[in-house]
Amino acid sequence: MNTPPLHSDMQALTGLAAGDADRLLCTRFLPMSAQPGGLVLLAFHNELIRALAPARSAAVAGPMAGLIRLQWWREVLEKTRPPEHNIAPFLLGMMERQQARQATLLRLVHSCEMELSGPRDQPAWEAMMRNGPGALQRAVGELLGLEDEGLLLRLEAGGMAYGAGAMLRHWPALQQSGRFICPQGTDALRLQGQAWLDALDWPELPPPCRLAAPLAVLARRDLARGTTQAARPRGLGDRAALMWQGVKALRAFERG
Repeated sequence: MNTPPLHSDMQALTGLAAGDADRLLCTRFLPMSAQPGGLVLLAFHNELIRALAPARSAAVAGPMAGLIRLQWWREVLEKTRPPEHNIAPFLLGMMERQQARQATLLRLVHSCEMELSGPRDQPAWEAMMRNGPGALQRAVGELLGLEDEGLLLRLEAGGMAYGAGAMLRHWPALQQSGRFICPQGTDALRLQGQAWLDALDWPELPPPCRLAAPLAVLARRDLARGTTQAARPRGLGDRAALMWQGVKALRAFERG
């Protein structure tokens, strides 16, 4: 398969990845060789999330429009449909170069399918979080060449903790959006998010591996604040804390 070189399209990829300011900032601390791949993963995730919105708002179509769109992506990743989307050739190229694993990318699709048509109980929500923000964080670790399953599972937990913190932070808006939020409420959400953060165990994470998990810095801060910053942009303290940890993690990664 003739796939486009990632570095030749950095500006376009950055545009496709826009809209997720936290994760976009994290890609800037990846090694230069991994930054394009990080942008592709984020652009793909954004595209999947967009598949949720029209299905939730369409009174007649219900979830079907979103499910059809997600099935299209599933078939692209399984190589049973032509990659007729500007992100798709980049994803398939990363799979060919073993920078991304098909199984992990399909988990992201499955997470959105679960949100649209799965049960709405606590076990289903936890599975959705593991296959959504958890799998996305795992994909970053795989992009960096991590193969240790124990470390990858810890990265998943860190991604889930960030997802829980973000859900808590935006809880009032999410309650009105139709999105699948924690069925047991904010107290349970905070406790579960903290449990996932503990499972990541940031202080004991090998320093080079922290490059795949800087969002844990924001998870800790969001879980501590709860809903008090709902609808507000991130403050300087959040951004500075993330940037400081990102710089330190990149230096540790480069030292090997």
